[in-house]
Amino acid sequence: MILKTDSLLRNMNFPHDEIVIAPSEIQPGHPSGPRRIDARRLRQPLPLWDEAALRAAEARAAAALPAHALMDRAGRAVAALLRARWPHARRVLLLCGPGNNGGDGLRAAAALASLPHAPRLQVLLVGCGEPAQWCAPHRGADWCWALQQARAAGLQPLRWEDSEGAALLADSEVAVDALLGLGLREAPRGALAQAIAALAAAACPVLAVDLPSGLQGGSANAPGALVRASATLAMLGLQPGHATGPHAACCGEIWLTHLEADPAADGALPCALWGGGPEALLALPPLRQAAHKGARGDLLLFGGARGMGGALWLAARAGLALGAGRVYAASLDAQAPRLDPQYPEIMLRDGDELLRQAQAADARDVCLVFGPGAGNAPAAADWLRRLLASPHALVIDADGLNLLAAQPRDGALWNALRARARPAWLTPHPSEAARLLGSGTSAVQADRLRAARALSQASGAQVVLKGAGTVIACRDGATWVNSSGNGLLATAGTGDVLSGALGAFLARCDDAGAAARAAVWLHAAAADLAMREDSALRAATLPEAMLRAWAEACRPPSSL
Repeated sequence: MILKTDSLLRNMNFPHDEIVIAPSEIQPGHPSGPRRIDARRLRQPLPLWDEAALRAAEARAAAALPAHALMDRAGRAVAALLRARWPHARRVLLLCGPGNNGGDGLRAAAALASLPHAPRLQVLLVGCGEPAQWCAPHRGADWCWALQQARAAGLQPLRWEDSEGAALLADSEVAVDALLGLGLREAPRGALAQAIAALAAAACPVLAVDLPSGLQGGSANAPGALVRASATLAMLGLQPGHATGPHAACCGEIWLTHLEADPAADGALPCALWGGGPEALLALPPLRQAAHKGARGDLLLFGGARGMGGALWLAARAGLALGAGRVYAASLDAQAPRLDPQYPEIMLRDGDELLRQAQAADARDVCLVFGPGAGNAPAAADWLRRLLASPHALVIDADGLNLLAAQPRDGALWNALRARARPAWLTPHPSEAARLLGSGTSAVQADRLRAARALSQASGAQVVLKGAGTVIACRDGATWVNSSGNGLLATAGTGDVLSGALGAFLARCDDAGAAARAAVWLHAAAADLAMREDSALRAATLPEAMLRAWAEACRPPSSL
């Protein structure tokens, strides 16, 4: 599908996972161009690659092609996306750095300059030294070739230091960020930092090549100044920085071009998979007409200490809404009401009685949830110890995580957690994960995949690290990044809802990984739905929104 106008692209409600553009005047004969990745609707997961895999794929492709062909493809892809995304832009500024990312920008500039009715182009070279050194022997051959292509197209690149960059940005309708790309090791300095700061403050849209400059793609960290792009064109493959962490939103729209190179060609494995929540929903057992409540799993929840009963009820109500056959709740507050009048289906039990009931049931059909509102009293820690000794699926959330964090790593609770034949599920937000790991929240957020895996390895549990791009790390090493969600989930109680939903799915699904992916995706997709509906969202209404998101996900893509 070729997008002809800017207004069409802005107003389209993309019904599929991707939109492909390949304007023939920029990429003649090329089989495909950049495609937009709509993360909210990724029905099939996409691989996320580390830097080593992408660089190996780049080297293989470059060796198999004529000289400079790969950079030629990359630059033309940048030009194609800019032309399709902002077709009426008449003033375009390209900021090009000293590496291959900058070479892609230079080749894009040459491609744009060769078009009929080309926009007015200004090319600034940042961090490249004096003009006399631009084609010195230490400079990459591809970069030098791209510079020659730009000059041959009639362009006269300037040093950032020799220009009024801020004034040029103010006069531009689109800017291209081709400064850094892959391989950022430390905070940018000097002219690069100045240019990134100027781009970050620019009023015009910014198209980033590979990654917004300042973002570390492998870890999703930003150690210094960071560009906030309107759109990002990823080359060869996607990285964790496109998908997770507090800086992922700086990528804007995500576009991908493979450049006809495959990171998996030599057997490389992705570092994680992104999306695929609707696919995970299909792994849940169907609710057949002849089913009965005993076939839909039992959810048993423990928590709700004095003054914190709301957390327990939120988790229980979520489990009920998301399909658990029977939901039981044991409050740690002896004075708690014996009935939820709004949801009388939830059965309140004494904790000892409920644990005996669980021990008598088939472990395959029961999931325990501990932590929502449990408090930090010694009695709560004792309940956690008893539940860790059970053979049932177990979700530990909220105060359960804080109780674990307060214990030594070689203590009884951690040892019991590691000794479980059926791994428990830990569902921390970043601050809880930091306490469990004995680190700081900023360290967790600086590399969310590593933090989730480290916690899984240290605890022997499976981990749901909540936040922007929730990370699911399984004990077998499989790692997933959720693709749905927005800031509407950042309110009290929404985590309790997730623990109840996760427990409901684990109670009725043998594939624990799929159950977790489905619960996490639905939980966040409900926030996306609320955003589209322009409706309020709070923890108490979240389960119903999750059901609506589930119904929407089950419709054929063409009907969305």
